[in-house]
Amino acid sequence: MTFDWNVRVYDYNDRIKNLSAMAKGKVKSNKFFPVFIEDGKEKVLKPLSKTKPFTTPYFAYSEVFWSTITAKYFDKDTPIYQLAICDNIGEAMESKYPQGTIVDSLQKPGYRLINLYEIFTEHKDSAVNIEDYVNFCMKFYDYTFIFDSKLMKENESLSRKLATQILLSILKIDQNYHYENPLFYEKDGIITDIAPMIDHEFSTMFLFPEDENENVKHFNSGIESLVMPKNDPSDIFVQLRYEAFATFSKNLDIIIERYPETAEKFLENLNCFIRDFQKEPLLFENHNYITPFNSSNFMIGHALYKENDIEKANKLRNRLEQYYPSIEEISSKIYLQVLTSSITLEQEMEKRLVK
Repeated sequence: MTFDWNVRVYDYNDRIKNLSAMAKGKVKSNKFFPVFIEDGKEKVLKPLSKTKPFTTPYFAYSEVFWSTITAKYFDKDTPIYQLAICDNIGEAMESKYPQGTIVDSLQKPGYRLINLYEIFTEHKDSAVNIEDYVNFCMKFYDYTFIFDSKLMKENESLSRKLATQILLSILKIDQNYHYENPLFYEKDGIITDIAPMIDHEFSTMFLFPEDENENVKHFNSGIESLVMPKNDPSDIFVQLRYEAFATFSKNLDIIIERYPETAEKFLENLNCFIRDFQKEPLLFENHNYITPFNSSNFMIGHALYKENDIEKANKLRNRLEQYYPSIEEISSKIYLQVLTSSITLEQEMEKRLVK
């Protein structure tokens, strides 16, 4: 299985514009992404953030890995991320690292990109109440009620494509697949299609690469959320635990129940991915991209850029040890976790489809 770990180098001063995006949930933020022209196409550079929780260089590796897998096995239209470094970005965007990724723009002439949260705040639906949702990382989001909306019930193509993206979020054990992640194309006030999947940073396998205990803890919680049963006559508390903790399992159940053909197609593609992935180990490459890191470095960024507290930032900088784990060891651990997640999802889907 081939991955491109080469690093593209850009100069912030050569950009044609900045693409702006605003998070519109309860926690609002403005994001700016430099845009470059390459081979007549707009390319969006996504720099790693010094303030985003738990950011390490492996956020970028996750983007490359999962976009490559998704494009090859699940949706050929998925834009593939590439590792990138942007020179001179620090002068204009102090809260960004020079390291990041570059990817084809999703924008299309005549269409507006609109996320799921915006759709249901602009077009109220009694089945969907997400106006007050807060974008938390390290959280699995419930999408079951989304499929009860008028939009999804009347547009089976949209609902099936969204179901596929939710299944991919489960495969990745995405700790932040929130309601502003799924993007749709809108023209003249009508939702016409769902955009290909982007944003693969918070895959659990790629989190806390320097802290095995923390990584394994979150990985296990993701697996438990997936395999937690809905019914068990021998345990009167199963249903309560299912409702409280089995977010992945609940999302999977409703997709299997309402869109079995979509689930079967996804399972077929998942089988192919597992078969190919088992043939050879995963090995990341570091072309002068990875620098020493700590998953808690974002706390320094918060102190500097959100609290304007230089003294606090310096104390944190002195306290937080920087790590540079072997890329071979990281590759091996992520490979085994991806394989475990994939096989677990495969088994759970097969079990539910038989029922």
